[in-house]
Order: sequence, then structure tokens, then C-alpha cells
Amino acid sequence: MRLVSIGCVLTAVLLSAGPAGANELHAQGHLSSYATTDLGGSDVTPVNRGQALAIACESIGAPGADVRVVMSFDSVKGEEPTGYEAVLLTGEMVQGNAVRFRIPDMADLVNHTVTLKVYVTSAQGTTACNAGHLRIV
Repeated sequence: MRLVSIGCVLTAVLLSAGPAGANELHAQGHLSSYATTDLGGSDVTPVNRGQALAIACESIGAPGADVRVVMSFDSVKGEEPTGYEAVLLTGEMVQGNAVRFRIPDMADLVNHTVTLKVYVTSAQGTTACNAGHLRIV
């Protein structure tokens, strides 16, 4: 598996490599990795409530940058509305060019599709990294 360095991608240490460009989710300890081929495309990867993830974006490493992870709920046919449009995730930790966080462990999130974005504000302005679509199982 190759991780794309342009834009933003959910990333961490991989246990095994799969076909280049494939979407895969591997667990190692409490941190999982996810790589999307088109950085926000149509593929949806399943994740668990409470699962730890990391997103790498080029702009995260800027000195003094303010990093925020936002999980917005996609309008998918057959999914019951949660009452939330988007959630600002808290408890994130920035390490180098990556931000680590957990998917909220809320029963209301089960069987919902979300889009993850990282917003980075620095002296150069604000940028957004699109980390793609996840389905909370």
C-alpha cells in the first residue's frame, strides 16, 4: 500500500501491505490507519466507535498552527438522522504532520456515514484537508 502525500490522508503504522491504491483499515494496538486513493472520494471505510485514528496533512506541521478535526454527517438514503449536522472532535493530539483523535463512542453514531475534514489555521491562513468518508459501525 502506498500512502499519498498530496493533500490529506488518514495514516499510521501498517501491519501489512495491500494492493497499491486500495482502501484498507488495519489495527495495531489502539491506532488504526486508513488511506484513500482519491483523498475524499466515493469509497467508504468502516470504523468503530471509540476507534483511534490519525490524519496526516502537509499543513499540520506549521509552527503554531491551530488544528481542528470536524466530522460531518452525510445525508445517506436509509440512515436515520442523528440530529447533528457536524461535530467538532476534541481531545486531538498533534504529532509532526499528523493529528490523532478518537471517533466518538456514542450509540447514536452507529450505522452512519461521515466525512472527516481537518482545518489548519496558521500564519499563512486556513487550509482544509479532506480525509474522506467513513461509516461508523
